[in-house]
Amino acid sequence: MAARGSGAATRRGVLSAAAEIVVRDGASKLTLDAVAERCGLSKGGLLHHFSTKDSLITAMIEDVAGQFEADVQRNMQGERGPGSFARAFLRACVDREGIVTRTIKVSAGIVAAVAINAQLLAPLRARYDAWSARLEDDGIDPAIAELVRSAADGLWLGSVLELGSTSTALRKRMFAKLIELTQLGAPPVIETSGA
Repeated sequence: MAARGSGAATRRGVLSAAAEIVVRDGASKLTLDAVAERCGLSKGGLLHHFSTKDSLITAMIEDVAGQFEADVQRNMQGERGPGSFARAFLRACVDREGIVTRTIKVSAGIVAAVAINAQLLAPLRARYDAWSARLEDDGIDPAIAELVRSAADGLWLGSVLELGSTSTALRKRMFAKLIELTQLGAPPVIETSGA
């Protein structure tokens, strides 16, 4: 896969090549030489974008987190009231077919970081803390917010590590039930008259 073109296109190609290596060969095979070869760049060309393997893995993690954040924002459109962030968060976790969207391929940077240097997860931890805080302050019972996050995390992790085999139909039903909980967990709305 050639990663030539604009800086952004080259960077995207490098991230894709790195993810493919982790998926196909494992995190231990993720080297700058292997990535350069996979995406058709010279080592110098790769070093222009990523000076170290750690900087590449960090970019892979930031890319996954950024994609998820964009998915949440898209799913916020049309959401209102208590539980709106929780529902958008849940919908960002699955596509229309009920597949967990953060698959092993796009999560390869996270797998690589855990295998190579867990300290590289610091940027993801910061975003994760922000998402958790937003869920807790979403106008629903904090226990329901935590249940939503934990269930979504568990399904994602199971998908990434290829654990279990929850059917698509069951996964869809599970997410529908979680969305129902975000609506039930809203505090009652007290109508006031204009007086």
